[in-house]
Amino acid sequence: MNKYWGHLKTIIKHKIEVGKACFKFGLYWQGLTHDLSKFSITEFAPSARYFQGGSSPIDAEKREKGYSAAWLHHKSKNKHHQWYWMDWDSKQNPTPCRIPAKYVYEMIADWIGAGKVYGKNAGKEWSWSEPYEYYKSHNRKSASDFPIWEFATQAMIDTILVDLKEYGFDYVSDRIRRGYYEYIYYNNATFKNKEFFEWLDRYNTLVINYYEEDK
Repeated sequence: MNKYWGHLKTIIKHKIEVGKACFKFGLYWQGLTHDLSKFSITEFAPSARYFQGGSSPIDAEKREKGYSAAWLHHKSKNKHHQWYWMDWDSKQNPTPCRIPAKYVYEMIADWIGAGKVYGKNAGKEWSWSEPYEYYKSHNRKSASDFPIWEFATQAMIDTILVDLKEYGFDYVSDRIRRGYYEYIYYNNATFKNKEFFEWLDRYNTLVINYYEEDK
């Protein structure tokens, strides 16, 4: 019973932190409904059973069973996970789709909330560089042979996390609410006009070096 109570408290704490970030971004409905599937029997029961306290119950379930029923359900129900947007082409090659901006923003909020509740500095002094550091080392490039990010989606995430690291949460929140990232990376991301090349040059100059430099 202690595991079930511990898991419940943890997911509530996470939901609160994500909700705060979503509200700051102007995503009120997403802030309220974020991760509601975690309270379903399909997700809550196995995650509580494998509750670790300081690490993911999904990883623990995968180690024992080879898969996680909770994760398979969760990623199919929540649009703020990139795996929801993975498709297959005619040759059955996995192909990442462009993620709508509002779900990219919820994804960023989710990473912030996860870091504050599950991360190595959970409960300690928080640094806005942590989402960038985690994404750069764990999430940006897949160890597999296929891409996990559509180009413009990755470019927008890259820039938001660099801005978060360099300028802080209020700066990023203001830009999200004004539609800055969506305008730059989605509306102008076309190979057919000069705007794209100007945008690509800016992206390479200001952002890409953060990710390509030696660790």
